[in-house]
Amino acid sequence: MPCGTIAMIDTETQGVTLINLYEVEPANQAGLARLLSEVTESAIRNEPGFVSVSVHSSLDGTKVVNYAQWASKEHFESFMKKPESKELLMRLSALAKSVSPALYKVDSVHSDS
Repeated sequence: MPCGTIAMIDTETQGVTLINLYEVEPANQAGLARLLSEVTESAIRNEPGFVSVSVHSSLDGTKVVNYAQWASKEHFESFMKKPESKELLMRLSALAKSVSPALYKVDSVHSDS
């Protein structure tokens, strides 16, 4: 699925979702969001098992959320074990006051359609 395309979220879809909350100084919010987008486009989207990434910036300027879908926990863990992934995460973390990543599964979905 191309980066920028929203993947359908449902309880039947296999895979995992990484939700990573970065707390930032307002002066670093745009830079972190831009870097997340750039590295996703240039590197992460080509990783085996990558499905999609959405980057969200809070309106108060203090948070950036990285919402990433992976085909499986194993695909995500394989990506995380690579030295270049660890280097990338250090670059992203350097722009944040704190980072809170966690893997999730979909329990339910509610929409207007």
